[in-house]
Amino acid sequence: MKTYFSKRHRDAIKNKLFPLSFTRATRCSICRILNQYSGWGGWDNSENFTFESATEALKTFYGKTELEAFDDTGSRTPTNFSGLIEKGYPGEVIDAIEAWFDQETKYERECEKELNELLAMNLSPWRFINGEAILVNSDYLHSEVRAKTLRLLREGTTFGALEEFQGAIHDLQSGETKDAVVKAHKSVESVMKTALGTDEHLTFGKLLRNLIESGIIPKYYEEFLIHFDKLALGAVKERNRPGTGHGQGSTPTEVSKTLAEFAVNLAGSLNLFIIQHWIELKSEKSEIESATEVDEDIPF
Repeated sequence: MKTYFSKRHRDAIKNKLFPLSFTRATRCSICRILNQYSGWGGWDNSENFTFESATEALKTFYGKTELEAFDDTGSRTPTNFSGLIEKGYPGEVIDAIEAWFDQETKYERECEKELNELLAMNLSPWRFINGEAILVNSDYLHSEVRAKTLRLLREGTTFGALEEFQGAIHDLQSGETKDAVVKAHKSVESVMKTALGTDEHLTFGKLLRNLIESGIIPKYYEEFLIHFDKLALGAVKERNRPGTGHGQGSTPTEVSKTLAEFAVNLAGSLNLFIIQHWIELKSEKSEIESATEVDEDIPF
C-alpha cells in the first residue's frame, strides 16, 4: 500500500514545519479539476469511479470504515471524497489528491498541469509531480530544476534515480538534510549508470570517465562534475566519523538546510543535463538507424 503525504511527513506536520493551508475557493477548484479528469461509469455514466477507488484506498490508509471531515459546527463527521477535500485537514487534502493520482493515470499529466497552475495562481507553495506533493520555495526551483528533473527521470525510465531524487526532496522538506544530500548524490550516480547502460558498482570518477569516453557529456564538463562530487561528499563527510552512518557520538552532526538545498538543486541540474544529452543521443541514433532502414528498403 502506498504511503500518502500525512504519514510520509508525519513528524514535519506535527512540528508545523510545513505551510499547510488551502482556502475554500482553492479546495472547491481542486475538487472540480479532479472530478473533470476522473473515470466515470455506471448505467447512466453518473458514477465517479476514480473518486470511489480513491475513497477505498484512503479508508485502508487511515484504518477507518468511513472518511471524516469537519461539518459546519466544527465536529468531525462521516464524509465522501469531495467532502474530505472541501472540509478536511490540509494534510488530508493532499492525501486525497495523491490517492486520486494513485488510481487515475489516463489523464495524469493534464490533471497535474492544471492543478499546479491553480496552486500557482493561488500563491500556494505546493505542486504535484509524478502524483506526489512537493513543497517548492520559489517558482524557479519548481519550474526549472526539480519539476523538469522529476519529469525527465520518469520519461527516461530512470526509476532508481527518480526514487532517489524524490527521496532527497522529501528528506529536505522534512529537515533530514544529511540524508537529502546523500540521496541527491546517489541520484546523479544512478542517472550516470542509466545513461551508460550498466548496473556495475563503479565509483563516481569511473562513471564520469566512462560518460566522457561515450560522448554523452563533453570533456570540459569533467571538472564541474568533480566539484559537485566533492561538494556533496564534503557536506556529509561526518558520515565517515561519528554521525548518521556510525552513530551520532557525543555531538550530533548537522548539514545546514541552505547547503543541503543547494546540493539537491545542483544534483537536479546535473541530472537534467545528463538525461537531456542521453535522450538527444538516443534520438539521433534512432534517426540514423531509421534512415538506414529506409535506404535498404528502396526497390532499386
